[in-house]
Amino acid sequence: MSRDRFLSEPARIPKAEDAGGAGSARITGAPGPAEVAAPHRPSLADRVRRGRARVHPLPVALAALTVALVAVFEPRFYRPANLHVLMQQWSVLGLVTLGQLLVLLVAGIDLSVGAVMNATLIIIALMNGHSLLVVSLLLCLALGALVGVTNGVLVSVREVPPFAATLGMLAVIQGAILVYTKGIPAGNIPPSLRPVALSGVGIVPYSLIMCLGVAALLLFALRRGTYGRKIYAVGRSPEVARRAGISTIYVRVSAYMACGVLAAAAGIILSAYVGYVDPEIGGNYNLESIAAAVLGGVAFTGGEGGVTGALAGSLFLLALLNVATRAKTSRPRSRLGGDFGHRPGSVRGNQQQQQRYQQRNQRQARDDRVHLTGHLE
Repeated sequence: MSRDRFLSEPARIPKAEDAGGAGSARITGAPGPAEVAAPHRPSLADRVRRGRARVHPLPVALAALTVALVAVFEPRFYRPANLHVLMQQWSVLGLVTLGQLLVLLVAGIDLSVGAVMNATLIIIALMNGHSLLVVSLLLCLALGALVGVTNGVLVSVREVPPFAATLGMLAVIQGAILVYTKGIPAGNIPPSLRPVALSGVGIVPYSLIMCLGVAALLLFALRRGTYGRKIYAVGRSPEVARRAGISTIYVRVSAYMACGVLAAAAGIILSAYVGYVDPEIGGNYNLESIAAAVLGGVAFTGGEGGVTGALAGSLFLLALLNVATRAKTSRPRSRLGGDFGHRPGSVRGNQQQQQRYQQRNQRQARDDRVHLTGHLE
């Protein structure tokens, strides 16, 4: 037996006969491509019945504990009126968080969502004088898409860091608003738009139904659609996605554009909720949307997170703020601002507290004059 034959004998593969005599490496009896079936993935119902569904006990236990503690220490939280307000706020923050989710999935960030919401209120109030509600809503969505595309082009094509690009867009939009309004907000929100946020089915407002509808569409697109697989691929490894034939520029620009459109939609609902024009009302949503998404399991590095977690994070953040606000205002107060029961002689304590405040303000004013003039008067 030759040395080559001896080395190849353990790795010999049965070969089929070849008419040409050269032989082939096809394994005898191997199924063809049409006979190879993809592994069957059981549905959620099958996994539940078989006891193999993934259940995370710690988040479920923490959620149950939170619900119980809120019921014990702040039972007013579960009143229908408070839940209705919470749902109204959730519809606004939920839409912004869904847009922020798309940007975070491609390893980006958008700090201009609050400015888009502010501009939305200005546009609606401006067009209200001409009775063009539908046109104003379309202009708001178009503005959000334009801002998103601009951010996406700056980040993807010009390779500007997302933080710098979106922060610069925030400054541009807020500057334009300041120039137009001259620092004085004016205009009214159309009364026909108010039922979108104030009315609903029972205690559930129409705005929340719209938000959940958008979330359902986005959930289907990310889990079942080709676009969702592209977003996760670009977020996890842009270089690998580019080698796989995925246009990373298109995916990123479309994610920023969707974020801008959702921010404009949130601004429309916010205008219907508040009923007046405030050019700075959307500023807090920049960080709140990011915090809500991160609380829901969305990673800053991209390619990690989902719709369900983002909505859950926004709801948890709003519930936490609601409980904290109610706990702060739960004590009965006197006219002068002190807490009854906090100490005996509350009226006298309030007077002393006001005197201390006045003395502190006088000292502060005197220090300011000294700092400005450089000498005592």
